[in-house]
Amino acid sequence: MKVFRPALASLAIAAALVALPCARAQWNPPNPVVSFQKQGDSLEVSQKAGLLRLQVCAPDVLHVTYSAAGMSAPPRPSDHVVIKKAWPAADFNVTSDDKSVTLTTALLKVVIERESGAIHYFSAGGDNLTTDSYRSLRPVDVNGENTFHAEVFFAIYGSHEGLYGLGQHQAGVWNYRGETVDLSQENTNIAVPLLVSSNGYGIFWNNPSPSRANNRFIHSLYLSAEVADRIDYYFIYGPGADQIIGHYRDLTGQVPLFGRWAYGFWQCKNKYQSQQELESVAAKYRELHIPVDNIVQDWFWWVTMGEMKWNPNYPDPQALIDTLHKEHFHLMVSVWPFFRPGTEVYDQFDRNGWFVAKTLTGGFHPVGQALYDATNPDARHQYWANVNAALFQKGVDAWWLDTDEPETEGREDNILVDHKLAVGSGARYANTYPLFHAGGVSEGQQAASQQKRVFILSRSAYAGSQRYGVTAWSGDVLSDWVTFHRQISAGLNYAISGMPYWTTDIGGFISGGNLNDPQFRELFVRWFQFGTFSPIFRVHGTRNPDENELWSYGPENQKILVDYDTLRYRLLPYIYSEAWQVTSNHSTLMRPLVMDWRTDVVAQNTGDEYLFGPSILVSPVYTQGATSRTVYLPAATWYDFWTGDTIAGGKHISADAPLAKLPLYVRAGSIVPMGPAMEWSTEKPADPIELRIYPGADGDFTLYEDENDNYDYANGAHATIPLHWDDATHTLAIGASQGTYPGMLPQHTFRLVVVGKDHGTGIGETAAANTTIHYSGEAVSVRP
Repeated sequence: MKVFRPALASLAIAAALVALPCARAQWNPPNPVVSFQKQGDSLEVSQKAGLLRLQVCAPDVLHVTYSAAGMSAPPRPSDHVVIKKAWPAADFNVTSDDKSVTLTTALLKVVIERESGAIHYFSAGGDNLTTDSYRSLRPVDVNGENTFHAEVFFAIYGSHEGLYGLGQHQAGVWNYRGETVDLSQENTNIAVPLLVSSNGYGIFWNNPSPSRANNRFIHSLYLSAEVADRIDYYFIYGPGADQIIGHYRDLTGQVPLFGRWAYGFWQCKNKYQSQQELESVAAKYRELHIPVDNIVQDWFWWVTMGEMKWNPNYPDPQALIDTLHKEHFHLMVSVWPFFRPGTEVYDQFDRNGWFVAKTLTGGFHPVGQALYDATNPDARHQYWANVNAALFQKGVDAWWLDTDEPETEGREDNILVDHKLAVGSGARYANTYPLFHAGGVSEGQQAASQQKRVFILSRSAYAGSQRYGVTAWSGDVLSDWVTFHRQISAGLNYAISGMPYWTTDIGGFISGGNLNDPQFRELFVRWFQFGTFSPIFRVHGTRNPDENELWSYGPENQKILVDYDTLRYRLLPYIYSEAWQVTSNHSTLMRPLVMDWRTDVVAQNTGDEYLFGPSILVSPVYTQGATSRTVYLPAATWYDFWTGDTIAGGKHISADAPLAKLPLYVRAGSIVPMGPAMEWSTEKPADPIELRIYPGADGDFTLYEDENDNYDYANGAHATIPLHWDDATHTLAIGASQGTYPGMLPQHTFRLVVVGKDHGTGIGETAAANTTIHYSGEAVSVRP
């Protein structure tokens, strides 16, 4: 029988509208529809109290704005965040009856009630997504500016959806259903206003002022902002999180690829005190043959903050950098957005009016320490010029942008909210400081050279920061088990906010880092295991005694740490290829389970495990003394990474987890490329490559390669090799290589390993491959 699906969808929507509980905001004045018109790419709806506009950006993306009645077209305060200004034309229809006005695209049906102005969002198939029930703009005076407090009430009565994203927050909450989240910048908390629902939609709240997502009453979701000319959000239909994230990045900027070295191990502590100490630590890593690519100089390498002048403990910075480079280390240096008085550069910024505010009382920072205005293009330009002359031209490789919320200790409100910026009221733009700051550094470096890819480690971020080569870290967190546990959900929510690069201070930053305490050593090992499977792999923290290298934790623990470090390097072909998917295909490296099992209620509420790339399920151990942990395996067939045992999914299991073992499971159908062990990321060509094939389902993987640094990859200088596993025929198809780049290997040796019990397991190379192929770029199929 032929089924007329559009008719069924219409019946489903009609039934859903009848079944919806009353979603009226009964304490607010009525705001009925007065008239409507289809105009260009938009539907404009005049309501009693304002003008509602739904711009059809794409069949699955609507830009929703609402302005108070009588207002002229307001300015666009979000232009610094949303960079996509034009969209290809998308077909849509508008129909009406006596009860509603309906906008229909190929993927969405939006029904606006005439009586109330409520907006009901449905998929084209009739699935009820959510309801924007009421929009309000309340006049307020903020920071001397006549503006509005904006609020949208979403009625989600009876829905069982999970709510995720909103950046990085530290309450240990994964699913924000029933929670309230403040969207404001603070050390350890990062505001990114993308909300993702397991119901299949996302809302990008397009307002950079301090905002809030309030779902304390589980049936009502309120999104509000302290400063607004209008209500402004993008409604994005997935239904998968990857599609939602893809459109978020279309709006706010795509993610560049880091140099291959950035995906290796980062050595750091609070803090190296001298040139001699940095050089000796680097030399010992090479002497012990421990894999590492990067070393970090934290704060107070300077004479005076803001001056960018090395203090006498670093008598020859150029020689330091040259020595590190000869040892195959990259150097990252901490720079702050603050300036202390007493230098020519301070006086220059002060004369030009480039400071936002100065400290009024002495303490850790002296009186008169000033925050520069990163929204001022001239100030940004000079800030980079100073960094460039003192550091980049000498060869520094990466930037640690610390305290760029900006840090405002001793007061609850961000210092920006009651000050003026070059771009406007600080209250209006309070959440965007890290975006402007990172943008100045990133654009400055790219203008100076295209030969070194930008890497920025930032303590804060905002929507759009991903386009500037920013990795956020979770801030100055405590060194304890509870805090470690909280980092997992913090990182997963940050990832599903569309922000793919994130890390933590492995071991925690402060309070409890006693190297002689066996309990802290255990914590460090478990945190390090988690870090091995974080997008960026970095140790840092304050320790007693003052060291934080892998040999600082005792011989037994050192072996475990080096084993996981080695595993990270063996996985670089997998990690770098997946990083290319982040850049080229909107992918996400650290994947909460809800991204791949959206309708699985257990997956929706599992915030302590995740997929690393498409294949590897990671279950961090965050309980002191634990030798096992409960792991949820979603519906699939899974392989124990360490033993090759297969396990049917869709259930919880008890996973063996002695201190040396992080529970890892690989999904059937996966193809995981593993390279040779190496001491830095480019010590050897990525060859031979062991292709671990996990049978039980069809699978695909695209191996990516390029010159490992510079921006030529963005202009086509890279190569990909498609891999496909056909499980029914037990055949691996290696497609023809696509693309070229300077220095490309003329041939690859692929060692094909079909994983099974005690075969193709663990960290080391598999002794006997099933088949070895010498691949020269032409398509080939083989049954290993």
